[in-house]
Amino acid sequence: MSRAAIQNAVPIEEIWPEALPLRREPSPPEPYPLEALGDVLGGAAESLSRIIQAPDAVIGQSLLAGAALAVQAHADVTIDGRRSPLSLFFLTVAESGERKSATDKEVLAPHSKREQDLIAQHELERVAFDADTAAYNKAHGTIIKNNKMSRAETRAALEDLGPPPPPPVSPHLTTGDPTLEGLVKALMNGWPSMGVFSSEGGRFVGGHAMNRENGLKTAAGLSELWDGGAVERTRAGDGASKQYGKRASMHLLAQPGVASILLGDPMVRDQGLLSRMLVAWPQGKTGYRPYAAEKIKQAPGMQRYFACVMDWLERDLPLAEGKRNQLAPRELLLSDGAHTRFVAFYNYVEKLMRDGGALESIRGLANKSAELAARMAGVLNLITDPAAQRITPEHMAAGITLMRYYLTEALRLHEVAAGNPELTMAERCLDWIRTQGNRTSAPDLYQRGPNPVRDKVTATQMLTILEDHGLARAIGPGVVDGKKRTEVWEVQP
Repeated sequence: MSRAAIQNAVPIEEIWPEALPLRREPSPPEPYPLEALGDVLGGAAESLSRIIQAPDAVIGQSLLAGAALAVQAHADVTIDGRRSPLSLFFLTVAESGERKSATDKEVLAPHSKREQDLIAQHELERVAFDADTAAYNKAHGTIIKNNKMSRAETRAALEDLGPPPPPPVSPHLTTGDPTLEGLVKALMNGWPSMGVFSSEGGRFVGGHAMNRENGLKTAAGLSELWDGGAVERTRAGDGASKQYGKRASMHLLAQPGVASILLGDPMVRDQGLLSRMLVAWPQGKTGYRPYAAEKIKQAPGMQRYFACVMDWLERDLPLAEGKRNQLAPRELLLSDGAHTRFVAFYNYVEKLMRDGGALESIRGLANKSAELAARMAGVLNLITDPAAQRITPEHMAAGITLMRYYLTEALRLHEVAAGNPELTMAERCLDWIRTQGNRTSAPDLYQRGPNPVRDKVTATQMLTILEDHGLARAIGPGVVDGKKRTEVWEVQP
């Protein structure tokens, strides 16, 4: 059908002018170094690439995140007396249809199997707990109601009875849509090693955890978990509690619009969460994926991966003495050769962070790059050799290779984000409005929209920029989110 015929078939009010891009498209990404993933993860990557056919970076991110979740409870990498968890945070950006969810589903298959086993075990433990609780309550009540006992005798009897039986530990290993408070509660009362894995990053970025009121608290809390610090919970009725020995890894899969909101949020950046995240935004493969008539679960690479990860997940957790769910991971040291490589990489990056240096613009991530390389090296080493006490030079080199990719990717994405800040903010507003049904008003934008838009003047400015680029237009009075507005704007779908 010709352009004229299409225009004649569409009401004139629905025709949008050709939009002008708010920013230039990012330069092409570097190839993801799948060869650095080693035998186990590399074999799984080859199978996923051949059968699922997701972009290499999607595959690499998922496998590293799944492996980190499997081993993070058992060891901390220790460098010159400084301990770091093996936990890793990832953000993978790709359009819908790039098989992000399909990849993550296969990578998390052993974790799902282990979680199902733990849930079945938990149900049996719950029956025993209910019986023990009933017996305890009966015995406690008998002591309290015994009027013939003195105060001292009652106290002695209660001390002999002891505390009530503790509930069984919650069996959940992963969560996809947490609030920080929910995640902290789960870590305190349940499995002390968890993964935040969301195939729809918009549920996390646009949800309760990262809204205007909770975003800073969530970012700070997640950063504290990445660091291996304590988790804290304060409630008016329950008081304050703090626990140590918790681990959490994260992998958010997001479409470009959603990811732009997170990557462009100055609050998240300034707080430090983004400097702890390994971000990949690969080119898509849609249209270049001939059908593969092969069962992914029967691929030798995936079977070996499944077995290795299950071996780690089924191991007894290393718990602190007398604690039910407080981890006490062992130390994983660097071999002499690995230490030499670590120091060389550290010093190399440090020089590039100087004023005017190649990494000046991404100092947040660069400052943590040597530690991140060591964390990835530790994950790769333990997946390959569960008995390892020291990271080999080869695995340290692999961690550095991967970290070089992430630094390059961060520079590439920063290039795009470093343009006109008003246009960057307008793009975030456009992405947000599209999540709200493509319509908004100035009050809705500054009351509920992206954090930097806090007043009517700024909201109107953003809508005007979008209008100037052919991406938005005023359509008069209307209703937005159930409220009457005198001026409603719609954006190009």
